[in-house]
Amino acid sequence: MVTARDHINSNTVLLVLKKEDKKYTDEALSLLNVLNFENVTVHYVKKPNHRYYIQQDIVFRMRNGNRPKLIVIYDKLRPWQHYYLTKDLGVEIWDLIMLILKIFEIHAGTKEAKLQIELSRIKHQIPFVKEYIRMMKLGEQVGFMGPGVYGYESLLKTLKRKSVKISRELAKIKRRRELQVFSRSKKGFPHIAIIGYTCAGKTTLYNALTGDSKRIGPEPFKTLNPKSRLSNIACGDVIFTDTVGFIRKMPEEIIDVFHSVIAEMIYSDMLLIVVDISEDIDEILSKIDSVARIIDMFKINYIPSVIVFNKVDRLDEKDVDERIKIVVNYIKSLNKINVTDHVAVSALRKTNIDVLLKAICRNIDLTHTKILMRYS
Repeated sequence: MVTARDHINSNTVLLVLKKEDKKYTDEALSLLNVLNFENVTVHYVKKPNHRYYIQQDIVFRMRNGNRPKLIVIYDKLRPWQHYYLTKDLGVEIWDLIMLILKIFEIHAGTKEAKLQIELSRIKHQIPFVKEYIRMMKLGEQVGFMGPGVYGYESLLKTLKRKSVKISRELAKIKRRRELQVFSRSKKGFPHIAIIGYTCAGKTTLYNALTGDSKRIGPEPFKTLNPKSRLSNIACGDVIFTDTVGFIRKMPEEIIDVFHSVIAEMIYSDMLLIVVDISEDIDEILSKIDSVARIIDMFKINYIPSVIVFNKVDRLDEKDVDERIKIVVNYIKSLNKINVTDHVAVSALRKTNIDVLLKAICRNIDLTHTKILMRYS
């Protein structure tokens, strides 16, 4: 990573964030790293420019000098901002939504995921195409953008047709998935969804609880497609489901990509909310806010939730206890999560997994399941 004061060239990716979002820099860089972008220049804007988002003098400097190969705005771009940046610089422009969709494409393993990503991309693209048509009808020159009004009007019609077709196909797939999840619930197997912020260790915990061997690693969004497995624990058979991680600034426009995850959460009997307790305390609380926002958005704050404080092996016991006390009190103050218990574990080393299993048995919602409790 270099700063914006360094030289920009045709091999550079320019990452742009608002100064108030500076705390997201490492997260943004990790997302770019997933796409193998290494030569990244970071630039902060105090207040987004109405026309370009980036300051106008910076745009003019790039237009008259060296330009990056890609500009990534870590925010939602207005259609006219995308238009003017593309027109005046002639380079590829991504906003936060496009960046996340690009990463999703890497991990999409099912037909549903691929269709949903394509639909989200189309919905995101349509306002930009409409803006290009509007601007050109006002007499704006196309510049580097290629086709004229007719070409973009033809593209718009194509995108709308594809959107309708994919939406119909997805509606059928989504209905089947919801019925599958609901069917599992009716059979009496308690359904426990493992959720949380990306890279908190959800898949590692899933493997520890189920004996599975799903691939783990530091890359965000590895688990785009939820995976479920029936496991026999001390108090009966339960189904554990590993889900995709959340991030801060998650745009609502791509929430539909998470439909499969949403279905798993809505029909679950319990949520295991995984928290990386080894991070800086302010970072932990900020990420808790993001998870709580998602839970509140889908109105599932009634579901019993066990907070799983993961990666305790990276801290001493006293530090773990102090952090847990702060986080638990903070979660309760939000009043958005139905916390029934909390457990400190190391999913990687399988520390306290037995304690977590006992907590699950104590707190599973018996009114919606046929599980036979064997814990007093």
